[in-house]
Amino acid sequence: MDNANNEEKCLFEIRTGLYGEPLKTSGIVSKEGSRTVYSWTEKHNENEKETHFVLTLIKDESRAIVVRNGDVKSRMVFKSGNRTKSSMITTFGPIDVEIDTEYINFPGGLVDGAEISYTLDPDSGDPIRNIFSIKKLLQNGEI
Repeated sequence: MDNANNEEKCLFEIRTGLYGEPLKTSGIVSKEGSRTVYSWTEKHNENEKETHFVLTLIKDESRAIVVRNGDVKSRMVFKSGNRTKSSMITTFGPIDVEIDTEYINFPGGLVDGAEISYTLDPDSGDPIRNIFSIKKLLQNGEI
């Protein structure tokens, strides 16, 4: 990790129930006190524009914030054992959601990554249960 700015370029593996296969993508991880920040870009197909994500984990507050900028824009707050509200701006207009966070596993110990288990409850109806995880891969490959 670069001590001058506390940032490290690395390769991430991202898993989510919203996509089948894990995604491997390059990004940046930085740490400051009890905060760990992951930043990366995703593109799942040619019809989709790149989406930039910033995940801020705040261990001493048992909280995570995900900011997404792309075809969908959102700022979602996850707080262990709590329900939070958010809004996603889509091409179809805004969608209000409630997020019921079951748990957040923070980086530490043997795992250089994080996991968030939650249920997303859109105002349109059917709740979506998901487990999102991001981990830094040891073999950085070509970044």
